This record gives sequence, structure tokens and C-alpha cells, in this order.
Amino acid sequence: MSARKGRKPEDKVAEPAADAPEPVPSTDDEIEILEVVGVNETETPELEHPAPSAPIEPVDHATAAELEEAVRERDRFHDLWLRQQAEFDSFRKRADRDAAQRRLSDAADLIRRLLPVLDTLESAVSAGGSDDNPVRRGLELIQKQMLDLLGREGLTIIPTVGLRFDPAHHEAVEVVRADASNDGTILAEMRKGYLFKDRLIRAALVRVATGEGASGESASGERRDVAAAG
Repeated sequence: MSARKGRKPEDKVAEPAADAPEPVPSTDDEIEILEVVGVNETETPELEHPAPSAPIEPVDHATAAELEEAVRERDRFHDLWLRQQAEFDSFRKRADRDAAQRRLSDAADLIRRLLPVLDTLESAVSAGGSDDNPVRRGLELIQKQMLDLLGREGLTIIPTVGLRFDPAHHEAVEVVRADASNDGTILAEMRKGYLFKDRLIRAALVRVATGEGASGESASGERRDVAAAG
């Protein structure tokens, strides 16, 4: 019996089964799908509770005494600082008051030295002749300008004629006998007096009426000048 030529049994190619699934071709670029878990931003994250602290140990008596001493020192220095602050405020106010008083005194001295100039102008105006004299009008204008300027600085003229004699502002250089109803009334002004910011810088020289018979004009009509300091 002759052997049949052909393939060997092991050389047979296995045929795929009819119901086997077809293999899925693989690719190099595979996409991996990850699941993203959302975070709610409106929720407050829970805080971890801190670990319990160690118990506070009682303070010994020496430490408590030192603390009390420190508190007393603090209060003492604070009280000292308050007193120093009050003393400094008082010193500053006193220095400001003294400086203002010194400026007022200096200004009053300056104006006092200008008063003879006003007296000379007043005498020149009185001797200037009639009211329509141009020289007199010029002198009156200068006098008015000076009085206005000094008045803005605080200079005022002391009123005299027709008022009661005031020794704080007036100085009587002549006493004239008159009716009892006019006793103490200023009859005439001999020289103007001035105040500077309610401060007397020169008293007014005046003639005063008196109802007393012991001084003033005698029965024969003679007058006696009496120098009296107000």
C-alpha cells in the first residue's frame, strides 16, 4: 500500500470557529477616560479640631507678687505721666498768655509815643483858621487818617465833656464851683485821653464842676486851679 503524498496532519491550518468573535484591531493612540469628581465650592470645609492644649499650671505666689508689683509700677508711671502732661499744658498756656501780654504792652508803648504827634495835629487844626482854609482841611485829613489807623489797632478816645468825673479815666486839673446838680460833671477837656484795647494809656485832663463852697470858684469870681490825680 503506497503512502499518500500530501500535507502532514500537523500541517493543517486550524479554521476559526464560526461563532468566535472577531478580534478588535488595536491602535497606538488609546484614549483613557477618567471620572471627574465635582467639588461643591459653596460647602465650607470641615476644620479639624485642634488638639486639646495642655492644662494651665497654677501660678506660684512669687510670680503673682511680681505681677502685682509690675501693675503698681505701671500705674505709678502712668499717673506721673499724666501729672507731667498737665504741668506742661499749664506752662504752655501761661507762656502764651505772657507772650500776648508782652505784645500788648509793646504796642501800647508804641502808641503812647505817638500821642504827642496827635496832640500837635490837634493844636495845628485849632490854629488853622476858618473851616475853608486848605491848610486846615489838609491837617484835619491827616488827623483823621491817623485816628482811623490807630483805631483799627484798638485805640479809642476817652469821652469827657458832660459826663461824670471818673478817676480811673480822668485827671482833674481844675475844679470850678457850680450848681449842686452839676457836682462832679466834666465841664471842659484840657487834653484828650486814650484807651488801647480797654487799657488806659493816658488819662484825660479835664475841668470838673463842684457844688462845694470850700473849693473851686470863690464868691468874687476868682478861680483856683487844683491839680488832682485821678
